[in-house]
Amino acid sequence: MSKVPTLVRDYMSSKVATLREDQDVSEAVEVFTRYNVFSAVVLNNLGNLVGIVSVSDCIHIAMKSGYHTGWRGMVGELMSRDVRVVESTDNIINVAKMFMSDNYRRYPVIEDNRVVGVITRLDVLKGLDRIVKSSQIPV
Repeated sequence: MSKVPTLVRDYMSSKVATLREDQDVSEAVEVFTRYNVFSAVVLNNLGNLVGIVSVSDCIHIAMKSGYHTGWRGMVGELMSRDVRVVESTDNIINVAKMFMSDNYRRYPVIEDNRVVGVITRLDVLKGLDRIVKSSQIPV
């Protein structure tokens, strides 16, 4: 019986939406609607993670500025700078515990201080399902 993978890198998605602080909020909306994603990591000119922006952030800005007046603002003004991340080598069980203790829906995944992916609650559930099924003894 082969060992079931238990690391974040085994379940994360390496496709990550990225934005820059100096981009207009309308560009973030375009990324979200075109690629059907719910958040994007914000990188500086060196490629370092400096924040995260979500669909909810954009909805908030639309309602605050008056949705009929168009998008106003820059991604850097809208993003959250306090970003909780996980390492690609973290254990999926530990990430499941993190999801249980907070309201986040996804975490950027880093490796050598660079964003290499994103892991969602569903990704973790798939990993847990695989682990549970591998531990069952066939009848």
